[in-house]
Amino acid sequence: MNPLRVGFTYDAKADYPLAPGDAPDKYAEFDSEQTLSEIVNSLKSGGHTVDRIGHVKSLLKRLVAGERWDIVFNIAEGLHGRNRESQVPAILELFDIPFVGSDALAMGITLDKAVAKMAVRHHGLATPDFVEVLNESDLNNFRLKYPVIVKPSEEGTSKGLSHDSIARTFEQAKEQALKIVRQYNQPALVEEFITGQEFTVAVIGNGAGAVALEPVQISIMGNVDLKDEFYTHARVENNDIKYLCPAPAGKKLLDEIRELARGTYIAVGCRDFGRIDIRVDEAGRPYFLECNALPNLGLIDVFPLVAKAEGTTYEALLCRILDHARKRYGV
Repeated sequence: MNPLRVGFTYDAKADYPLAPGDAPDKYAEFDSEQTLSEIVNSLKSGGHTVDRIGHVKSLLKRLVAGERWDIVFNIAEGLHGRNRESQVPAILELFDIPFVGSDALAMGITLDKAVAKMAVRHHGLATPDFVEVLNESDLNNFRLKYPVIVKPSEEGTSKGLSHDSIARTFEQAKEQALKIVRQYNQPALVEEFITGQEFTVAVIGNGAGAVALEPVQISIMGNVDLKDEFYTHARVENNDIKYLCPAPAGKKLLDEIRELARGTYIAVGCRDFGRIDIRVDEAGRPYFLECNALPNLGLIDVFPLVAKAEGTTYEALLCRILDHARKRYGV
């Protein structure tokens, strides 16, 4: 294929210094310069020219000035509200510019965990029972089985998750849910907690051609049978978490996990690439937890391990993602 002029939209941590009083995890989803450089170098390895655009306001300024690109590789998280990840895709659609990644609707669905779970359940796929809480009355007729896990409904990067997130009584669940509502100014998702193993699965491609890649198993403090352990925000930057790929689980379970991941990816309308988080109970049943339509693509995350397990390179995998988008548009 011919090389492309690729625009690159993103939110860099360096562009958003914390103000006094800001929560330390406010911009946790944004990317480091190291990650941005790794993505740029990967796309250049495919012969493409990469133009770093940056955040949504920079994109708008350059579009108004008349600039255009063959295609835009988008990983911008956006700012403010549950539609923040939809901002760049919606603008690119408005200007009729091809882009890599999910469209505005899929971004909105996947960022709102409750909406994503409803879409997945509608398609007959397994996900833990849950309730969305914005005020105390939402907890009337509470029927979930304990333990439950309480988390912000519209955040990523494990924001809002700590050891206090597991509740074993109604009072604990109520206290933590209302705390999340106050702290993050958004609904809390209260979900039945799945005791067991955890996996994350990268999916690439589109529609019936989507492919679930080698699953990655999560190890916490050396254990893959996690029991009641889970991924907290504090563990994002320490050494408790290890990614295992190929996963040490059995083939039958891994096949079921891949099937669930692929089904979920299609159900929520993801395009080109995404990552699905799955928890497996003690009986070996996999459950969808959430879908990340903007997973971290840097070397610190799972994509390099997945690429190696798939018999390719990290750079080739990112170029393959770009190729899925250009084929979709006929670029």
